[in-house]
Amino acid sequence: MQSFQKEKKAVKKLKELIILICRLIALVFLILAFSQPFNNPNDQTNKSRESIVSIYIDNSYSMTAKGSAGELLSEAKEAAKKLIRRYPKNQRYIISSNDLSAIQQRIISAKDALYEIDGITYSPIQRKFSTIWNWQQETNNKDGKEKQQRFENLFLSDFQRDYFQLKNIKPDTKASLSLWQFKPQKAENCFIDSIWFNSKTHRLGEGNELFFNIINDSDEDLQNLEVNVRANDFSKDLFVSIPKKSSLVTSVTIPSMSKKMVQGQIKLRDQMMYWDDLFYFSYQSMGKSDILIINGQDDHENVAKAFSTEVFFNVQESDIKRVNPSLFFQKKLIVLNGVKKISSGLQSDISKFQAKGGSVFILPSGEVELSEINPLLKQLKLPEITGKRSTDQKAINLEYKDPLFSGVFEKEDKAIDMPTFKEIFQTNFKNSSAVQLMSLRDQSPILFKSLENSYALYSCLNEECSDFLQNTLFPVLCIRIAEMAGGNKKPYHFIGQDELIAIHSVPRSEGPVRLKNKNTDFIPKLIQDGSYKYIDLSGIEAMENLDQGNFILQKEDTLDLVSLNYDRTESSVQLMDLEEMKRNLEQIGFKNLNSQVFNKNSGVSKIKLNLTEEYWRICIFITIMAMFCEILIAKFWKN
Repeated sequence: MQSFQKEKKAVKKLKELIILICRLIALVFLILAFSQPFNNPNDQTNKSRESIVSIYIDNSYSMTAKGSAGELLSEAKEAAKKLIRRYPKNQRYIISSNDLSAIQQRIISAKDALYEIDGITYSPIQRKFSTIWNWQQETNNKDGKEKQQRFENLFLSDFQRDYFQLKNIKPDTKASLSLWQFKPQKAENCFIDSIWFNSKTHRLGEGNELFFNIINDSDEDLQNLEVNVRANDFSKDLFVSIPKKSSLVTSVTIPSMSKKMVQGQIKLRDQMMYWDDLFYFSYQSMGKSDILIINGQDDHENVAKAFSTEVFFNVQESDIKRVNPSLFFQKKLIVLNGVKKISSGLQSDISKFQAKGGSVFILPSGEVELSEINPLLKQLKLPEITGKRSTDQKAINLEYKDPLFSGVFEKEDKAIDMPTFKEIFQTNFKNSSAVQLMSLRDQSPILFKSLENSYALYSCLNEECSDFLQNTLFPVLCIRIAEMAGGNKKPYHFIGQDELIAIHSVPRSEGPVRLKNKNTDFIPKLIQDGSYKYIDLSGIEAMENLDQGNFILQKEDTLDLVSLNYDRTESSVQLMDLEEMKRNLEQIGFKNLNSQVFNKNSGVSKIKLNLTEEYWRICIFITIMAMFCEILIAKFWKN
């Protein structure tokens, strides 16, 4: 009996102890619930700070590639919307794209965020990763400085190699950054990145050979890719095969056109990305091409006669003492004929002419003053003269592969009657980037071309120097140089690039210059530099308002043709690896990084975000369970 009483008392004490423990647990976790405990992976301990989710969605043209569930941009937008639906309804956001507009700096509700995401469309604007990150940080600092807000930064992109640039980035060791990569099903694309003509001069009534470069950026060979070339009423189809990860240069001869203005396009019929399948171009055929010959102290009349053998060239002569910059207007080529002295002012004018796209051909005097000619040669990127020496050699080497001689000689001909040189100028050509076009038997260079399409003969035309003036090669060379001197008028331009487009003439009447086609009427920025006028299509305004296509530049009448294309940077399918991106970011100070490749096997629900984990709900649950256990024990545990 005594033993039974002891056991009963022990059970009663155990019951009371368990009830006490339940009460203590309920009380402790109730207090913890009111204190709102949380875990913040960013080590920011101020729980009063609101968390803002900043989402960037890449809407560049590389996101037109097909993913597992449609185009990559559609996949990214859908993932962003699913993410928003996972958050509490009172969560707020910043939604941005490549536009980076002032509107995108607003902090908005979940409903407005879903609306903004639906409104994101493809844009030709290209941004680097560092630009987007710095913009986000500036926005976050401006919005969160006074309100003590925290920001979670998410990037949704395919992360092209060219896009992921970290130069000038401002790292934040405390910032949270999540990288969501969307990859295409097949990393392949085919596109045209450039076109050109062998001759910058397009003669009215003659055909023009158009060259273009096609890039196969895929891991498979392309067989019989269909290409269509159109120019006004002319159309031609051709089929090309391109090995994997390589390019092919091919050409089409556009026949003579009855109209001076020619607008065209090249179209690839591939099944990859479609936005870069078209490449637009245009040019104007001319009845005449203007040349200015500046006659120096030792000029030769046969120089003008050499150019005049072609009726296509309109030759104007001026004495070096009477020349002025107004004579340079609309000229394609300036020839310095027998120049011995040249003023610094004229040097500056010629240098500006060359910088604007014109060509210069220097035929120096045998007594040229080095202190006056060398500064000009240096500005034109041609070798400087260091001295003069006597010789008696024939020129034997021509650079047949240079475009200057393309179409002049069918093949390398050793039987050509070459000129003989008795005196030549010595140069510092080893320190120059200029191309040697002709050299003597002892390999001494005698004719150079700069990369800016200017030329110089390093001898004189007097009989005591050479017989070049009497040689049949001289007029051929003059005509070919004049044909290659087409100014800086390009057959195409890329929208948004920092490149000025020259205008030949602008009427003085009131009203703006307009860039027009069937769908667009845009007023470009007009810039004047001396006697030269340009339009500027760089910057965001042009990229937002212009699509690729053929345009006319118009005021009262048509001033010029302009063909615009989207920059082919977005055509690349070379993507960054997530682990490589994380390593690069960690090396410059980023710490709180998450990454995820999105495909058909992944989803938003599987992604762990760098968000604050709050535990007050768990504390309330434990408090309720402890109280419930206490009630059960008190009611059903009998002594």
